[in-house]
Amino acid sequence: REDKEEEGEERRGDCCGGKRRMLQFHEHIVSELLEDENGGLVILASGLGLHKIVSSLLLLHSPSQGSVFVLSASDSQKSAIKNELILNSPSPNFAEIAFDSSSQHRQELYSEGGIFFITTRVLIVDMLNSRVPMSRVAGIVILNAHKLTETCTEAFIVRVYRSFNRAGYVRAFSDKPQAMVSGFAKTERIMKALFIRRLFLWPRFQVFVSDDLERNPPEVIDFRIPLSGHMKGIQTALLEVMDACLKELKKTNKVDVDDLTVENGLFKSFDEIVRSQLDPIWHVISKKTKQLVYDLQSLRRLADYLVRYDSVAFLRYLDTLRVSEGIRSVWMFAASSQKIFELAKKSVYRLAKGSEGDLAVVAASRVRGRLGKSRIEEGSEADGRN
Repeated sequence: REDKEEEGEERRGDCCGGKRRMLQFHEHIVSELLEDENGGLVILASGLGLHKIVSSLLLLHSPSQGSVFVLSASDSQKSAIKNELILNSPSPNFAEIAFDSSSQHRQELYSEGGIFFITTRVLIVDMLNSRVPMSRVAGIVILNAHKLTETCTEAFIVRVYRSFNRAGYVRAFSDKPQAMVSGFAKTERIMKALFIRRLFLWPRFQVFVSDDLERNPPEVIDFRIPLSGHMKGIQTALLEVMDACLKELKKTNKVDVDDLTVENGLFKSFDEIVRSQLDPIWHVISKKTKQLVYDLQSLRRLADYLVRYDSVAFLRYLDTLRVSEGIRSVWMFAASSQKIFELAKKSVYRLAKGSEGDLAVVAASRVRGRLGKSRIEEGSEADGRN
């Protein structure tokens, strides 16, 4: 075991000797994973450089050891991992296998070995058709483990892999710890589906993580943009409608009223709090109560989109919402809901005088464009006079 640890330290030294040195807690995560030959599930806080940990593990792999499959990685994660591999290795040995590649070409790549970014659908088809030499597969790396279920394709791939190869490793990663606590024993079910025994937790308050973060604290610059008058009116109306829906929901006596506040209703976790209380009796509550839960979700999204979208996109979303939910929605019949639509229209449209002095409704962007154009013309005339 000491020889293996020394070999692992030499490998980590080679990996860290590149252009980018790993942080101390990155090295500890890599060393813990290397100690267990069967792999494990790593859950760390978001923003701690998951792509660097995965790329460091992949850099330790040699094509002579066989193939390593990277599954369930998003496009941004693939790009970040590939950039790290290219930056820290003079000749990175990885390939991305797409669905349009021929089966013969894929079989040749599997036999040569290396790191493969591949979709689950292509890999399971090749496994079932015996195109993948299971004895030559060193391991499987799965990202976004919080999205896995017991019946997902990734779990089926690991089950097939373990039936032919028990010596390889399965390493799963997730940087969304809040998503791992939803449902009943979700983390345990994921580990069981992936045949993983060890769990590695790396929160921000972990000693090595906090030391590295406090050593070079980031410089935070906060820009605060004030809301316009129309946006403040829409926000106030949204809070009034949300308060009315919460009062109606409290009358049902089906939920804990202590958590039903307007302040909590603005956060995404509020949906999970309400559904967790109503899930056991969801099949017996009335349609109105169910609709109130959906309305609260719609209102929370509107409050979020108000500061994210521009006025035109926000009004378009409101119109779409009126068409899709107008008949069965409860909140649209509230008195304050009309104020939301009126102020949203006023933020987009203005009354402007036409060429003959008559009033016409035009888009606010056109009014701003005309004002800007007239100012430019006035400026050019002033320059000419000077």
